[in-house]
Amino acid sequence: MDTIRLKFRASRKDGKEGVLFYQIIHNRIIRRIKTGYCIYAEEWDIKKQSIIIPDSSHPRYEWLHSIQDEIIWNMKRFENLAKDFSSKAYTFSEIINAFQGRTADGKGLFDFLRTQVLRLKQLGRVRCSETMDCTLRSFMHFRGGVDISLHKLTKDILQQYEAYLKSRGLTRNTSSFYMRNLRSAYHLAVEEGLTADNHPFCKVYTGVDKTVKRAIAIEDIRKIKALDLSLRPALDFARDMLLFSFYMRGMSFVDMAYLRKKDLANGFIRYRRKKTGQLLIVELADEGRKIISKYTNRTQYLLPIITIENGEERKQYQGQLLRINRHLKTIGKLISLPVPLSTYVVRHAWATIARDKGIELSIISEGLGHDNESTTRIYLDSIRTTRVDEANRAILDDL
Repeated sequence: MDTIRLKFRASRKDGKEGVLFYQIIHNRIIRRIKTGYCIYAEEWDIKKQSIIIPDSSHPRYEWLHSIQDEIIWNMKRFENLAKDFSSKAYTFSEIINAFQGRTADGKGLFDFLRTQVLRLKQLGRVRCSETMDCTLRSFMHFRGGVDISLHKLTKDILQQYEAYLKSRGLTRNTSSFYMRNLRSAYHLAVEEGLTADNHPFCKVYTGVDKTVKRAIAIEDIRKIKALDLSLRPALDFARDMLLFSFYMRGMSFVDMAYLRKKDLANGFIRYRRKKTGQLLIVELADEGRKIISKYTNRTQYLLPIITIENGEERKQYQGQLLRINRHLKTIGKLISLPVPLSTYVVRHAWATIARDKGIELSIISEGLGHDNESTTRIYLDSIRTTRVDEANRAILDDL
């Protein structure tokens, strides 16, 4: 099987950067391909054959970290290509061209999508970067690692991709998610003059089907709150995070994770939603204050979700989300909930409970359950935060 390794060739001149390159071996034939990156000799670990990543306070930390991410991604991509190519006859040049993103007409869709992944990451739109990367990986798998020119992306190919997604058990909404990401990148390529608009998405589904809303009643919240979890600290922590979200108007978990201590002042928490950038000001109820005082965190963050500031904060948040949701499912079973309990369920529960209490729809964040988030932004801009806090107080008084 073809193999790939990262290599470094130091500069002959002192103080000059050396070159990072890939060494690819096929049937004992070796090819060297430049990565496009250069580093200093002291930034290369000879023994481990890898880049040395310095402390996050180092001026070259971000640069070296981004190089490492790109190289890891490319090496995994080559390994996937090698697996796909192993099932058929191929030449060394064919797999090299596929790895370099070459098509008969030059650079292809894979390379363009990867460029968008990096661009979004640099703009700080990490979640959008991750979803675009997920779309790229899915489409690459569909194509068996073989790239395609942008102008050759046709209706037929996208219909085949849609059928491929369906054959893997994906729902229409999930398939549409991938299609919308592809369409967004394709339109950008059209704007940049890289291809004419051939309207390849006109035959595939790019809408959003309405789904059965997952919510629980106020009685279920009471049951969760009343559980004795003193001997099960992991479940106790998961419950606290769930209840904190509920106390804070169904605050999303990612926003909870990134709340800073300085965001809390004079009994209110001010923060911007990660998803929309919208500024929210929320009164901190006594119930929420008790949870905050229960835990300590030596970082700048208010809750012990991100506990180490080492440049891996997002991975910590993602890991905690997985663990907490796993524990919440256990809690849900303890009280015989009809739906799997998760941070999303309680977020939606706040909205539905508020609606059932007769609170005006204009006071309930559409982001907690309505179909159109653009409408949410329109009416939330006109709502005084005191009225929303009154709505929150009315809900919490029922606990």
